[in-house]
Amino acid sequence: MKEINIAFITERMITGHGVDLVVDRLADGLAKEGYNTKVYCNYFDETFTHRKSYKIEKLHYFKPTANPIIYEQRIRRLVPYLNSKKVDLFIIQSFPFYSLIPGLNAPVLVVDHGIVSVADMPLRRKLKFKYMEISQNLSYFKKAEALVTVSKYLLGCLPLNLRKKASYIYNGADHYLAGTVDASDVENFREKNGVSPDDILLLYVGRLNLTNQPYKGLAELVSIYQELHQNHKNLKLMAVGYGSKNDEEFLKNQGILAIGNAPEDQMPLIYSACDIYTTASKWEGFDLPVVEAQSFGKPTVSYNIGAHPEVSRNGRSGYVVEDRQEFREKVETLIINPDLRKKMGEHAASNAREFTWENSVKNYNLLIRDMLDLKEEDVKPRPQIDRYKPIKSKEVSAVIVNYNSSYQVLSECMQSLSRQTHKEIEIIIFDNNSSNKDILNQIKVEFPETIIIYSDRNLGLGGALNSAIEKASSDLILISNFDIVYDHDAVEQMVSLINNLDSSYIGVAPKVKFYYQRDYIENVGLNIDENFYAGHYGRGQLDLSQYNKQEDIFGVSFASCLVKKAAFQKNKVGPIDPEFFLFYEDVDFCYRAHLHGYRFRSCPQAALYHRYAYSFRQEATAFQEMYYHQKLNIMKTAFKNAEDAKKKQVIKNELGIQKNNLRDVNLKQVARKIVSDFRKSKRNLKKQRNIIQFSRQLFDSDIIKYSLGEKDFFDVVSNAPEYSIRNLLYSYRRLFSLMGNERYEGIVNYLTSLENTKFIKVEISRMIFSFLVMIACQ
Repeated sequence: MKEINIAFITERMITGHGVDLVVDRLADGLAKEGYNTKVYCNYFDETFTHRKSYKIEKLHYFKPTANPIIYEQRIRRLVPYLNSKKVDLFIIQSFPFYSLIPGLNAPVLVVDHGIVSVADMPLRRKLKFKYMEISQNLSYFKKAEALVTVSKYLLGCLPLNLRKKASYIYNGADHYLAGTVDASDVENFREKNGVSPDDILLLYVGRLNLTNQPYKGLAELVSIYQELHQNHKNLKLMAVGYGSKNDEEFLKNQGILAIGNAPEDQMPLIYSACDIYTTASKWEGFDLPVVEAQSFGKPTVSYNIGAHPEVSRNGRSGYVVEDRQEFREKVETLIINPDLRKKMGEHAASNAREFTWENSVKNYNLLIRDMLDLKEEDVKPRPQIDRYKPIKSKEVSAVIVNYNSSYQVLSECMQSLSRQTHKEIEIIIFDNNSSNKDILNQIKVEFPETIIIYSDRNLGLGGALNSAIEKASSDLILISNFDIVYDHDAVEQMVSLINNLDSSYIGVAPKVKFYYQRDYIENVGLNIDENFYAGHYGRGQLDLSQYNKQEDIFGVSFASCLVKKAAFQKNKVGPIDPEFFLFYEDVDFCYRAHLHGYRFRSCPQAALYHRYAYSFRQEATAFQEMYYHQKLNIMKTAFKNAEDAKKKQVIKNELGIQKNNLRDVNLKQVARKIVSDFRKSKRNLKKQRNIIQFSRQLFDSDIIKYSLGEKDFFDVVSNAPEYSIRNLLYSYRRLFSLMGNERYEGIVNYLTSLENTKFIKVEISRMIFSFLVMIACQ
């Protein structure tokens, strides 16, 4: 079976728009047929974000302009971003995205929902719709591999040369299940809206604005209703659909029952409560509400335009009329004849059964298979993974990058993994061209099921992790340094947490402590500040349980964390940047994840211990190497990911620092290399930036906020916690905010007074620090 990725591209996914509902049903149906489906759009609401079978991604937003040519030019800037995704077929649903067709590197299926009637529209809007019609029919559609219209009527509107590769596929109308609404609920709904049992309720579903969409005919329908109401006082009209509060109030002032932006789950009740469905629309490519109403056994009255003769059977499921006079007459006929309403309603329900999403999806599936030359076994229906339910995989792949470890250190890490309460752990060691590969032979003897990958060169941490993750067979990846030792239930704690978070969470951070100072925290995840300097939650603090609450965090440290393997796919966050040889590869990955709308959470119940800076234990040039990679990668991270103003600020600051370092004899050489290598990398960084910024769903401020109030208390020179009253004060202040215990409030007040004492230095010895801890804890 093949993995076929389908990308829908449409303007928006929000309540009250027919095209949006169609996209939702098709994406959901094709996903259940075995395709990986994703919807790209400008904006969306919560109506469609909880679908279980497909995902929605917000595209980089370009503000619409009155000039459609300029708008298309802006939209075409999305081409490199969309081409960077792993897509086998694009299904494009609307203007201005048809203009993408010539630049996309995968086949395109166009769905034509038609160009609306421009009657009574201002000249500027008429010109816009005329341009849309000419451009798509004469330019864009002919470059698509296939074309689908949603009715025979629209198929006949196409130029003859396009009809050769076009077909029509009707929309379904069974998304609202008829017969599932209780009679008592219908009665209560009518009563709540002032509709008595003896009243006849007309229903209209569509746009509520009477001026922006004049072709919808709502103003005419209101006028017809008002005329009929003079002779039939028990007649009421309800208008439901997309509109503003002003639209609702205007309609209510006309005597109309108006419900704007009704929730999707209320629509079955609304259709069940009406007696007759009416629409005076002057143009429809399909008119989904007509078929929806018929599926609930309601007769319909509509004009003989567009697709109405196809979706409604004149004289059986309703009336398809020629003019306003006949419209009024047929509505009146149904008002005064309840037996006819019932009989037509039965025929309406029977007619609607021809329009099912099962049939629509089946026809699209056949067309897609033909376009992509797929065999029967290539794509098969499969059980769908609920993206808001836990991952059910029992396995975890532990990925360890080894570089010149000692046998004792690596073996201790392996032993701690072998003793985990979570038993099914696949262990992959990627050796980054170590000089002492012989120790891996010993490891293989001790742990025979371990997968060992040897590299003939040092790929750096980013490249090595990518290579190892590709070999992993599990849904969850435990990224681990070789100098980590895990508590017996650490993996189980992380797996349990990530399995109980919704799909927007892709990684969890354990509580990492210092191996040689086990009472002190190294990190419970990462954060990044205004200057793009990486920070670590709790670093250098005495572990007083002040970080024991699970919290949303900026990101996870690649010293150890649990991440969903799917996150590393190109159509999600993507792989770790292999150009980040050392340091900041985790910061860059987590920043990109936030830009895509993903999240991370701390898991302090999972405890482990890290031999901090073990890899640099014997290198005389360790400081300069660390400094080089950190400073270079800060600029790379900002250049790729930050908004323009923040990018300029960070780069300016960092280049300024290196300019000053050129005057320092000890740092001059490394400063030159940092500046030189950054400039060499800018061309590649620009390409990445163009793609990354188009996936942006958050502002930098929404990401940097995770660092607010956090501070590292760690001396990088001595590789030891910063023993200070300020450190202890911060720890207890956080503990008090977490627990709200009066005892902790007293300790905070005591330490605050002590810190303000002039005779106490900020830096104190570890002995005095321990003494103060003992006093505070009494």
